[in-house]
Amino acid sequence: MSSEDGNYSVAADTISTSSASNDNNSTSNRVDKHVSERVLSVRAIFTSIFILALICQITTLVAFTSEERKQQQFAISLLFSPLGCLARWKLMKYNNYRPSIPLGTFACNLLGCALSGSLGSLLAGNPGPEESIVLSSMISGFAGSLSTLSQFVVEMLDRIDPIMMRIDGLIYAFATVFWAMVIGLLFAQGKDWAEDVVHDLQNSGHN
Repeated sequence: MSSEDGNYSVAADTISTSSASNDNNSTSNRVDKHVSERVLSVRAIFTSIFILALICQITTLVAFTSEERKQQQFAISLLFSPLGCLARWKLMKYNNYRPSIPLGTFACNLLGCALSGSLGSLLAGNPGPEESIVLSSMISGFAGSLSTLSQFVVEMLDRIDPIMMRIDGLIYAFATVFWAMVIGLLFAQGKDWAEDVVHDLQNSGHN
């Protein structure tokens, strides 16, 4: 009888353990389902808000007359701003690759300078009124949202420690300012260089 009682107790323990594991699995599944539903609901809310904002922006652009250039530029800038924020959010993931220099913020600021220089050179060529509005809106909306001065200052000061003789912030600041000026100048002069090359090719073809 003692061996049979032992077998019964082992079987009961096995059944209770399996039932407990099943309960834990069902509880975790319910929690995961609740979390996924909550994430989907939050995503749906933000998607709906973005679509409504986009519809409002397009309606505003249609409602503005041709004389209201500043209002049109402001509305188009708001259309480009979310794209710049999303691009910066994606690039910020590279900040952890090298702690001494945040590569994500560095790339955002350099890309902003490149866009500002190239689009600014196009604006200097006296384009039409519609083209001027779109180019100015891309500079202030997309490039302005992509680049970040506040994050740059915080990261620079966080990497400076006079007591520990840490000057990574100064190196980061110098590299950002230097390469931003170089890239901005190159992209600003790219249009003039391209026009000179095309002009030379046309002259050589006529000769």
